[in-house]
Amino acid sequence: SAGNHSVAISGVAANCTVSGGNTQTVTVPTGGTVTASFAVSCVTPPGNLTVSTSTTGANLDPNGYTVTVDGVSPQAIGINASVSYTNLSAGTHTVAISGVAANCTVSGGTSRTLSVPSGGTATTTFSVSCNAPPVVNAGPDQTAVTGLLYSFSPSFTDANNDGPWSYRIDWGDGSVSTGTRTSQGSWSVGHTYVIVLPRSFTVRVTVTDSHGASGSDTKVVSVLLL
Repeated sequence: SAGNHSVAISGVAANCTVSGGNTQTVTVPTGGTVTASFAVSCVTPPGNLTVSTSTTGANLDPNGYTVTVDGVSPQAIGINASVSYTNLSAGTHTVAISGVAANCTVSGGTSRTLSVPSGGTATTTFSVSCNAPPVVNAGPDQTAVTGLLYSFSPSFTDANNDGPWSYRIDWGDGSVSTGTRTSQGSWSVGHTYVIVLPRSFTVRVTVTDSHGASGSDTKVVSVLLL
């Protein structure tokens, strides 16, 4: 009928707004037509991001790490934990992890690019592997005799068991012995000291694993005359 009428629009999505509101009052003329227009504008709904860490190996960093998104919004994260970011704009974001200990490496690198879906959740996991250096035991201080072969049996253990291992023996008199070990444990090495007066030498045993982590230990060898 001609006259004033209230026109309403409903079912508008939560991410959309109606300019001027959802209801309009229009006047219908006798024998005529009136048009009611609603201007609806919508924004892309944000998304969420979950970042996780998985740390394995030995000598883990108890302080954990720090996660950032697009270089900002830092959050502390444990070595085996998760953190969440909500209401991120849908699209591409750069996620990075920092504070990784020097003996640890991150598979695929410390930074990666993710696509956060509108209204959804993106997930990523940083896999961290930590390497413990070999633990070396040079043994107790000992006595040697000049001109005679002195031998001893150093040993080592490696929590990661990442051999083969290379070793270096610095005998303290400028001489060096090197070699390779394919298993943990002890082995025998020897050296002949030549002196004119009794003296002591500090022997250093260094073992390096296949990832470049090394450990060392020392002992004192007192060399006597015949």
